[in-house]
Amino acid sequence: MHFKGSRFIKLIRNKFVIALFLFVLWVAFFDANNLVKWSKIVINISEQESQKRYYKEAINSIDEKLNELSSNRDSLEKFAREQYLFKEDDEDIFIVEEPK
Repeated sequence: MHFKGSRFIKLIRNKFVIALFLFVLWVAFFDANNLVKWSKIVINISEQESQKRYYKEAINSIDEKLNELSSNRDSLEKFAREQYLFKEDDEDIFIVEEPK
């Protein structure tokens, strides 16, 4: 096989191909906005989008609970008894914790 005059060797020795290769190498790894940084940014954005969805769902559920508590006196009393251990004057509260 004769490599000296092959098209592949001529293509590799072409100054435009070398310049293109160096340009792609520079943009991919050495530039300020290289592919490594870009991929980290994309991953970070997707993580933040999932956190955003989580917090929106949490806000919606809290808003629903707040609406229920403000509209229904019985649910407000139940919430106060469960969360803050409120009691009537003639009641005793016993707290039973399950072993871990």
